[in-house]
Amino acid sequence: MSLDDTDDNPDRSGAGWQPMVDKPGYEQWFDGAEWRGRPHREPDPFSAFTPDLTRSLRPGPNRAARVARLGIVGILLSFVLQTLVATDTITAPNVEQITLVVASLIIAASIGVGTAVASALAIRAAPRLGGRAIASLALGTSILLGLAPVLLLVAIGLAGGV
Repeated sequence: MSLDDTDDNPDRSGAGWQPMVDKPGYEQWFDGAEWRGRPHREPDPFSAFTPDLTRSLRPGPNRAARVARLGIVGILLSFVLQTLVATDTITAPNVEQITLVVASLIIAASIGVGTAVASALAIRAAPRLGGRAIASLALGTSILLGLAPVLLLVAIGLAGGV
């Protein structure tokens, strides 16, 4: 298959989402040399988000961006866990509530730090593999919601523990 600069043949000289010739309505990540990742439907041009934003929210073949996207879910779930533990909605027999609070903070802090690391790696790989927007969103989420438990744990440690 030869590629030229007509409208029917997109420029595949650089990395990016490219339409699939053999599967109309779908696109796949082209890294400049080969196809990577799985095909996705082309974004709807009339959706609330622009097609470029929709594409940038896809992690594509960027494995770190997929981990970072899962990290967003983990951070939100750990935030809910912290809230439930702090309001005594979740208790455990023979375990002091403060121990559960500290455990929920450790879980949340670990997820937040892991998400931040995965996000940084994903942003670094984004020019080759895509996923810059989702990695940036994950980094912001990890800083806003993941940093709070880290700071609380540091404060508890500085105060002499529980």
